[in-house]
Amino acid sequence: MQGKAGDELSVLIDAHVHLHDCFAPAAFLTSAHDNFERVRQRHGWRSGVGVLMLTECEGVDWFGRLAGQATGMASGPAIPLGPWTIETTADPSALTAKSGAGRLLIVSGRQVVATEGLEVLLLGTRMMVPDGRPLATVMAEGARCGALRVIPWGAGKWLFRRGRLLSDVIASEPAGQGFFLGDGAGRPFFWGSPSHFQQAAKRGLRVLGGTDPFPFPSEAGRAGSFGFRLEGAIDLAVPAEGIKAALRDPASRLTPFGRPERAMPFLRNQIAMQRRKRGGS
Repeated sequence: MQGKAGDELSVLIDAHVHLHDCFAPAAFLTSAHDNFERVRQRHGWRSGVGVLMLTECEGVDWFGRLAGQATGMASGPAIPLGPWTIETTADPSALTAKSGAGRLLIVSGRQVVATEGLEVLLLGTRMMVPDGRPLATVMAEGARCGALRVIPWGAGKWLFRRGRLLSDVIASEPAGQGFFLGDGAGRPFFWGSPSHFQQAAKRGLRVLGGTDPFPFPSEAGRAGSFGFRLEGAIDLAVPAEGIKAALRDPASRLTPFGRPERAMPFLRNQIAMQRRKRGGS
């Protein structure tokens, strides 16, 4: 699965992944692998590598737990992985998951909530950045640690004051420096393409898709079903660094895949999340 620098590889990436505590890790990995395979077959794409880019919230460190299990340095009980085994790579921010002929790459990353209410995904880093800092500080910290910085779409999160703030960020961030917008599988089909996507495209900034599963058992099988195909010179000998370099390269090609959410699941999840925030579930 390791490529060499300069290899032309087809990589399928889900760039917004949460492994929630209510998910069974073995089933989560199996579903992600199967979803990537279905996408590949549906589009007629040649065999490639499926990549799960974790976006872990404050206080969550599934990547660290999996890495500890891979090295025999786990401090807690073993994670039940069923047929899957986890192996380290030459890149400290990436792991390989294997089950028979099945392969996945797991890349570390964080999801940070800025003071202003916008979320920032820091992809390809193990650095912990706490919630509640100003957006400019979070963005600067992400750049300092070499992470890709993504501001993901969320229902209602890009409107009014936060929408104007995002427009300012888009206007100030140069292309090719590791800043992106994020699209999500939870954006419903009736919700048109946000104007910020068009604003970003005019400045040469690209959009990275990901599933962003909700913390409900019914969402456990979503990973790998929404994202993008990355084609270009990708060095998978150091997976996280190779993928980040390819995504910064304007010559690389990104092809989105996945279907937008249906109306009823969208409404059901939004209501459930509001109840969860209010302590009702």
